[in-house]
Amino acid sequence: MYKHCTTEESAQRQRQLEQCLLQLMADLPLAQVTIGEICSQAGISRKSFYRYFDSKDDCLHALLDHAIMDGSTYYLPDSNSDDPTLSFCCRVFAYWETQTPLLDALERNGQSLQILQRMVRYILQEEPEYARYMGISDQNVMEHIVYTVGGVMGLILTWHHEGYQKTPEQMGAILYDLMHR
Repeated sequence: MYKHCTTEESAQRQRQLEQCLLQLMADLPLAQVTIGEICSQAGISRKSFYRYFDSKDDCLHALLDHAIMDGSTYYLPDSNSDDPTLSFCCRVFAYWETQTPLLDALERNGQSLQILQRMVRYILQEEPEYARYMGISDQNVMEHIVYTVGGVMGLILTWHHEGYQKTPEQMGAILYDLMHR
């Protein structure tokens, strides 16, 4: 498990380590990336690494969680939009397009499903009002979340894999149409 930082300085160091992992994953398979290499790239000791993470997998989980949390603030509703739902859908795709290096690294390492797993975990833990907002009963919350997040992330990952042949606005319109069927 990774540590939740209480100071800005420690949060910045944690993010630095996550970015070092991402940079290393651009050139090496995840299985070949070592904690020593992450530390060397960040210019810190292994002991310092363990202040933030218990393992390399925890560093990857933190990287994914931070991307998800950053995205949730990126695509807040646009109050100036004629259709806030359509605007939201477009902003989701615009945000994930900015995460191309992360999506590339995950795809190259056969880890694309990790983002789906972390997204479901985030929504269940951090967004408990989601079910109430969507009018979902307690008995099928998990199934609904997995289905919805799986569908959206599946669209995002396919869009990425195919080289972003459509704009975020076009993809947002596709998602919007799917939501309203």
